[in-house]
Amino acid sequence: MALISIPSLEYHLAHSCNLSCEQCSHYSNFHLRGRMPSPSVAYRDYIAWNDRIHPGTLALLGGEPLLNPNLIEHLLLARNCWPKSKLMLVTNGLHLRRHPALPDALVEVDCRLELSQHGTHEHYLKQFREAEQVASDWKRRFHGINIKIRKSHRGWMRQYQIVNGKPMPFDSKPNDAFKVCMQKSCMQLYQQRLWKCPALAYWPLLEFRLQLESFGEWELFRQYSPCASDCSTDALEGFVNSKAIPQCSLCPSKREKLFHSDPTRDRLTK
Repeated sequence: MALISIPSLEYHLAHSCNLSCEQCSHYSNFHLRGRMPSPSVAYRDYIAWNDRIHPGTLALLGGEPLLNPNLIEHLLLARNCWPKSKLMLVTNGLHLRRHPALPDALVEVDCRLELSQHGTHEHYLKQFREAEQVASDWKRRFHGINIKIRKSHRGWMRQYQIVNGKPMPFDSKPNDAFKVCMQKSCMQLYQQRLWKCPALAYWPLLEFRLQLESFGEWELFRQYSPCASDCSTDALEGFVNSKAIPQCSLCPSKREKLFHSDPTRDRLTK
């Protein structure tokens, strides 16, 4: 069976995060409580699909992936299961010092480290500069290591509305929302299924965390069905090639740039 190519695939090594960036597209600012996947769980997720799809890039992220104590095992496993994909580890970098074995592993599996900057507030920047210094030291000491600084804060936009401390959807035309979507190429692998974007993949965790069951405005997200690994080839191709879907109507149709101040400050209302 021929593999179906997709531009990129993302996999959470953690749902939680040590930052609280407003409007996080993965809902990590709401302190999601899903378990971090063990290597054995990740293996089941990968093996369900690695004979059906070929991701051009496999990104390991979160949440904050450096919170996962089995980080090195995950890197080795990802490379073993997806030997021909570009491998990328996306992190805010604040816990780099906790993983002294990471640079060797990055070189061994040919994985690019993407250090993601999430703001310009001085209190936050002090910590981010320390992470940059660690990365700079690794680049000097480890031959062949590939590290990139990602200025994520420059493209940060509002993903949902906040009403009385709760995230609430927009009311958009699906095609308009899809056109401005920043996540249209962010397919997720979660619980052995493929999800169109992080907003849909981790919505059940958010609904449980914030007790949103009674909010009918989110019904379209509840009705969403991800792509199962036993689907037909036609169904898989249809999923991979799909553009706007009804659930897109709950996302913004205009890019409203967001300047969150200090992502180290927790603004979650309980």
